[in-house]
Amino acid sequence: MTALTPSMFTTIEAFLLVIALTAATTWYLARRPTTRVGYGGRASNGEEAPSKYHPVLVVLHWFIAFAMANLLLRGALIMRYIPNNYPAKIDGLRAHMYAGALVLALMLARLLFRRGSNLPQRATAHNSHLDRVAWLSHRLLYVLVISQALSGLYMAVQTGLPDILIMGRGSLPADFWVFPIRSVHYVVSRLLMATIALHIIGALYHTFILKDGLLRRMSFGRRAAINVARPDADDRRTAGPANAGRVV
Repeated sequence: MTALTPSMFTTIEAFLLVIALTAATTWYLARRPTTRVGYGGRASNGEEAPSKYHPVLVVLHWFIAFAMANLLLRGALIMRYIPNNYPAKIDGLRAHMYAGALVLALMLARLLFRRGSNLPQRATAHNSHLDRVAWLSHRLLYVLVISQALSGLYMAVQTGLPDILIMGRGSLPADFWVFPIRSVHYVVSRLLMATIALHIIGALYHTFILKDGLLRRMSFGRRAAINVARPDADDRRTAGPANAGRVV
C-alpha cells in the first residue's frame, strides 16, 4: 500500500474544501426563498434590493479575482519559461493545477449562490452601448474562467499530470505544445486577460469619471435596502424628472 505523501494530503484537503463549499451552498439555497432583481433594480417580488452583494459573494469575488490574476501572471511570465526537465516545474505545475481546480469549484459555487441571493440593482453607465458591453463582458468572464479551468484540467488528464504531480510516477512531456489542448488553454488565457482588463477599465470609469461608488457594492458592511418596487400611476404622475431613477 502506497504511503500518503504531502501532495496527496493537499489533494484530499482540496476535495474536502470543495465538498464543504458545496454542502454550505446547498444548505443556503434550500432554506432561503429566491429573490431575483431584474433590470433597473426591480426584485421579482417587487420589494427591496440591497445596496451591496451578499458577503459570501464578496468573498468569492475577490478570492477568485486574486487567484486568477496569480494564475495568469505566473503562467504567462514564469511557468512557460521554465524547462520541463527542471524540478521547479513540477512544484509550479502542482500548485497551478490545485489552484485551477479550486477556482473552478469556487466559480461554480458562486454561480449557485448568486441564483439564490438578493442582488443589488443592475449598475448603469447611463449609456446604452456601454451598458450592453458591461452586460456581455460580465457573462464572458464567467464563460472564460470556467473554460480556462476546464481546459487546464483536461490537459492535466491528457498529459498524465495527476500521476506525475501527485503520485510521483513518470515524467513530464518534453513539450506541452504538442497537445492541441495547450493551444486552447493559451488562447483562452489571452482572451481572459483582455476581458479582465476591460472589467478593470469599467470599474475605474465608474470610480473616477462617474463617481457613483460602484465598488462599494462589492465590499463588506451594512447592506442598506433600496426600495425598488414599481411605482403606481399616481406616483409616476407626481414624481419629477429630478427623482426619476434616483437611488437613495
